[in-house]
Amino acid sequence: MSRDGISPYSLDQDTAGPICRTVEDAVRVLDVIAGYDPADPETAWAVGNAPESYMDYLCPDGLKGKRIGVLRSLFGDKPEHEDVNAAMKRSLDAMKEGGAELVDVSEPIDTNYLVSKVSVHLHTLKDDLEGYLKSLGDKCAYHTVEALIASGKIHPGIVENMKTAAGLSRDSDEYRSRTLKRLALKTQVMKLMADLKLDALVYPHQKRLAVPVGETQVERNGVLGSATGLPSIAVPAGFSRPTETAPGGVPIGLEILGRPWSEGILISMAYAFEQRTGFRKPPFSTPPLS
Repeated sequence: MSRDGISPYSLDQDTAGPICRTVEDAVRVLDVIAGYDPADPETAWAVGNAPESYMDYLCPDGLKGKRIGVLRSLFGDKPEHEDVNAAMKRSLDAMKEGGAELVDVSEPIDTNYLVSKVSVHLHTLKDDLEGYLKSLGDKCAYHTVEALIASGKIHPGIVENMKTAAGLSRDSDEYRSRTLKRLALKTQVMKLMADLKLDALVYPHQKRLAVPVGETQVERNGVLGSATGLPSIAVPAGFSRPTETAPGGVPIGLEILGRPWSEGILISMAYAFEQRTGFRKPPFSTPPLS
């Protein structure tokens, strides 16, 4: 999917994708936006690898016969992780009932290490964001990261990252070292899947519940997909226990990650899981749509 026109964080790791109500909705959007775009050279890799349509992968029995690795190192083991772990157990049980074979994977992958020592998002932010801002010309009042910081208009949650990124670039030994680590991580994951004969890996989208609006989310697992560049899909995995501030519970996500160009397989598994569980429910504030 082309990233042309999207405000970048890191063109080394950024990707685009639909966020939709259902897997089918996401696939319909994907069919429209996927493909080669000369304005984003990275999309050239899709030529010959992407199907004409992903709709054929919406299979109710898409879990049947699949061998899925449960990446245990991306689960938490503290009290604050209990709600997510409980939802994941229900979800994994549903996968087994749908015909999947689950394999516990003990590979020690530390997402905190990936963020702090492997990801290049801060080393590329200045170059990539400034390139985008300058491409807007007079339509944008700010063309540098420093100018954005000085404007005081940046969300408080990302100010420190912006300040750090202002002093970093691709032209550094640290960036080159991290790039090699990213390649090694991708090979590690690919070898893991090959050795265990896995179709995909599954884990919670984040180890603990989403924090209240305005707070900084911690223990997010999405970095595995962004650092490796491997395809993944996140689907609803249920809700936490209701609380006074979240009477309907906090929504919990499950992520399925696969090999390069395995989007079709991921879609088939996610669709079958969604159809079997029906975990998604609209928030209380959603008005009737009929």
